[in-house]
Amino acid sequence: MPGSPDQSRPSPDVLLRVAAREGRGRMKLFLGAAPGVGKTCEMLREAHAKRLEGRDVVVGVVETHQRTGTQALMPGLEVLPRREVSYRGQTLAEMDLDAILKRQPDLVLVDELAHSNAEGSRHPKRWMDVADLLDAGIDVYSTMNVQHLESANEVVAKVTGVIVRETVPDSVLDLASDIEIVDITPDELRQRLADGKIYPADVASRALAGFFTPGNLTALRELALRRTAERVDEAMRAHRQEHGIQETWDASERIIACIDGGPAGANVVRRAKRLAERLRAPWTVVHVARGEAADAPERAGVLEAFRLAAELGAETRMLTGDDPAGDVIAYARDANASHIVLGAAARPWPVELVHGSMVRRLVREAGDIALVVCPQDQTRQARRTLAGAPPHLGTPEGHLGALIMVAAAAALATAADRLIDLPNASLFFVIPIILAAIQSGAAVSMVAAVASMLAYNFFLTEPYFTFHIADPRNVFAVIFFLAVGLITSGVAAQARARLMLARRQERQASALQDFAARLVTSDSVNDAAQTTAEVTASLLKAVALVLVPRGASLEPAGEAPGPVTLASSEVAAAQWTFDHGSATGRGADTLPGGRWLFVPVPGETGRAGVIGLMPHDGETRLDPEQRRLLDLIAAQAGVAFERAAYAQRVESARLEAESERLKGALLSSVSHDLRTPLATVSAALQTLRLFPGGQSEDERAELLAVADSETRRLSGFVEHLLDMVRIDAGAVRPDREPVEVSDLIAAALARADLALKGRQVELDASSALPRVQVDYQLAVAALANVLENAGKHTPDGAAISVRARRAGAGVAIDVADSGPGIPPDLMPQLFEKFARGASGDGRPPGTGLGLAIARGFLDAQGARITASNRADGTGALFRIDLPLAQDAAP
Repeated sequence: MPGSPDQSRPSPDVLLRVAAREGRGRMKLFLGAAPGVGKTCEMLREAHAKRLEGRDVVVGVVETHQRTGTQALMPGLEVLPRREVSYRGQTLAEMDLDAILKRQPDLVLVDELAHSNAEGSRHPKRWMDVADLLDAGIDVYSTMNVQHLESANEVVAKVTGVIVRETVPDSVLDLASDIEIVDITPDELRQRLADGKIYPADVASRALAGFFTPGNLTALRELALRRTAERVDEAMRAHRQEHGIQETWDASERIIACIDGGPAGANVVRRAKRLAERLRAPWTVVHVARGEAADAPERAGVLEAFRLAAELGAETRMLTGDDPAGDVIAYARDANASHIVLGAAARPWPVELVHGSMVRRLVREAGDIALVVCPQDQTRQARRTLAGAPPHLGTPEGHLGALIMVAAAAALATAADRLIDLPNASLFFVIPIILAAIQSGAAVSMVAAVASMLAYNFFLTEPYFTFHIADPRNVFAVIFFLAVGLITSGVAAQARARLMLARRQERQASALQDFAARLVTSDSVNDAAQTTAEVTASLLKAVALVLVPRGASLEPAGEAPGPVTLASSEVAAAQWTFDHGSATGRGADTLPGGRWLFVPVPGETGRAGVIGLMPHDGETRLDPEQRRLLDLIAAQAGVAFERAAYAQRVESARLEAESERLKGALLSSVSHDLRTPLATVSAALQTLRLFPGGQSEDERAELLAVADSETRRLSGFVEHLLDMVRIDAGAVRPDREPVEVSDLIAAALARADLALKGRQVELDASSALPRVQVDYQLAVAALANVLENAGKHTPDGAAISVRARRAGAGVAIDVADSGPGIPPDLMPQLFEKFARGASGDGRPPGTGLGLAIARGFLDAQGARITASNRADGTGALFRIDLPLAQDAAP
């Protein structure tokens, strides 16, 4: 068609794919149905042939499994040494990826593509290593059995009863430029097994009775052939796209069935099904959605036809565009379809004159694609067809607005014609025709065109103000005017449809892009679930609910647009969806009468959750395009859920490791400080017990005093540990009350008297200071810890200064010691747990918890502690700021 793109040229996306392959290596995959069919041997034979051609061939990894036939093919090939990896007390030999990349051969042999690498390797899977080799421009030969494909895993488990643990994503097949099936008959494979060529005799006998039964091998062969056939078909389609080939290649049969929203859709689907059965061909049912939203009957007809097609085994596809015939032809050529099935509509000739004939268009442009047209007697009830659905009738407001614009145009044209005698006053009527098409669609625009023709005849052709035409030449002018009006109407309506379609696609693409961006920034499963629910509800015009597994059940993690309540039966349906991995509920094959549709959220290791959907508009099922959109949302959500869960596991592991580190630090920190007083107390008591009469009264009193002092010291350590546990657990609940500052300081000095023994305390605290609003016990403990810290760092006989003063809106208590001061590298973490400076004897004193406890107690009640070195360089200065009591506030 004029203005359509040149379909003979490759699309930009195809050219980008081709460009992306430039410089990459090529991989040939030897695919087998079961172990022992000879994949590795075939790979080695081809490697020898390439070496004789002059190619630089090396063996990255080949598993011979001690099979004589495989070992006999190894001599003559350069084998790169493997890399040894220590794993759980064993030494494993893995492929040395770095050595291969450094060696840069032309071709490298990598056996067993689905192999899982040992921990410590660059990649967890061998196929990821192969991807790196291909990116480096190195060609690869590799082997794999079909049961290792992720999509085939469940099928293989059902057929053989064996669950394959090592799998690769199906997308790995896209890495292969060539796939070669290595196959032998089941009887031959079983004979090789019985002869001991694959497994030892004892293992072979069990394998013959288990995995290698004739039925299992036949099913696996069919699975391998089907997967390869699909890959070959994709390769052929890619080749046609890359070279802009439009002609159909009859390499295989493929059926495309075109439906509209009329009753003929079911008949078209059944005819396509019968044709597909006769030709043993895959078939797809398509519908082209225009820019304007379909009315309820048309949408219901499309969904019913899609439901029937799905039941009969067809793929379904919703296309979007404003040129249904052109879109269907383009899709058929892209799919290399051999037949197109559609219905012949019994439409009046004026409708076909305006909209054209789908059948005639396809006959002209389908080329070598065969057309199958359902007879009219099967489609006589149809009111619309794919190629020419009549336009929507529009709203009364739209028609009224169009008539008003035509009346205004008639008035302006008449006035202009009378005043300045314009030769082309009819152009005034083009404006309402175009505006009507843009605002209200084709039907209203056509009404505007007819009304414009009548107004033009009535007001601007002689005799004026009648519909009679005196001059025969004006008859042709009026007819020509009507034709131009109708054509203009159609063009404007088509432009409107394209604009609406582009806007809808742009909104959808923008929403999905925003969805992906929001998922990336979601730091929890709940955040990702809520984002998923909001985007699903917005794009699909529905109430959305996201459920994630918590323990043995599913729990809501996101909902939109508001609170959602599920009945017990709906919860059971969601659980069934999660357990079985298939849709349940509204419009699905299971429980189709429910209010909700539940679809699984796929995850890498299973299901990550369930999305529930309840449409607003009363639709019984989603169309294929909506379902594909929902599946896309679910897939992205699954990745986000697992990423968030993984991040949470990493954070939990980090916290656990941090907890273990803190435990170790705690034990290391307090071991000496706990052992020393315990040893002292024990020695004193043993002396008193073993030598009851060997001491004088003064010596006994001294021993008891030492035991008492060390017991109090030990009690202080234990109190510190318990206080730190309270702070970490968030169990500190301050009970704030007005307190005299002098009483607070006195209590703290009494509590820290043991640490301050032998030091001079210089106190400057006026009784006239206002009261402060604090928790008395917590404030005393905090100040006592600061005083004890000062005592530990101040030499015997030196002074510790305690000064209380009014500072701004509170009271500041300064505690200055005479120690070595705070090292600059310790300042940032001074109030952290286990942070300790050096005492006079060079050993870090205490447990390193005192200042951390002080800060925790003060922060809990709105107070603050800071630290610095004294200006004269003679020690450290700690400042505690306490808030004023309410009755003391200025």
